[in-house]
Amino acid sequence: MAAERQDVWASGDAYEPYVGRWSRLVARQFVAWLGVPPNKDWLDVGSGTGALCEVILAGASPHQVMGVDPSDGFVSFARHKVTDKRATFQICF
Repeated sequence: MAAERQDVWASGDAYEPYVGRWSRLVARQFVAWLGVPPNKDWLDVGSGTGALCEVILAGASPHQVMGVDPSDGFVSFARHKVTDKRATFQICF
């Protein structure tokens, strides 16, 4: 059971349908509430699978967005899913 749970929290493919879909719903409201002017640089600490970064890119007109997360699986997933050239993802411990 513990190994199975660890996989959910280390794999973007497993995490995304479990939590990621809800993250996008909340992220839309959160980004709008922040009211950050266009063409700013964003840093998403604990970016996970990139859900918040996607919403920032789609709705906040950023100059660039960097997502950092300690999970190699999440960062790998985000790099493949978020293809906007303004986005970068790094593993950060």
